[in-house]
Amino acid sequence: MSLLADFVYEGARSVTGPLLAGLGASAMLVGVVTGAGEAAALVLRLVSGPLADRTRRFWAFTIAGYGLTVITVPLLGLTATLWVACALVIAERVGKAVRSPAKDTLLSHATAATGRGRASRCTRRWIRSGPCWARSPSPACWCCRAGTTPRRYWCWPRPASPPERPLG
Repeated sequence: MSLLADFVYEGARSVTGPLLAGLGASAMLVGVVTGAGEAAALVLRLVSGPLADRTRRFWAFTIAGYGLTVITVPLLGLTATLWVACALVIAERVGKAVRSPAKDTLLSHATAATGRGRASRCTRRWIRSGPCWARSPSPACWCCRAGTTPRRYWCWPRPASPPERPLG
């Protein structure tokens, strides 16, 4: 599940700036929104971690965080309003803040039998492979929407068409 969620949100993070710019955001607004999202993720971990620990509902927090990410990112690709897109960018980071402490606790409990070092290496390999696979198809879904992305951004896979002007 972690790999698939990483696939979704890493793909989104690679095109967040161009997407917001295509909706009319300035560079300053893109920076403020992404910074606010990161700040929210870091601060909310201070709340969600102890709360998950106190309630012992690790699975509920993990599933809620992944659910928030998996819902907000596709909605981000469908929105045509700047303020909604900004709110969804921040909401995606909130999902990361909700799931991360609980997921790490679940992993630590699950790896007690196999050895924490070995399990940590394996988990990190899977988590780090998500961004590698995520960079290709997700931008194609977003950038190719009509009217939302400036022409200077191109998508993968690029449609086969003749060049607009001769090469050379």
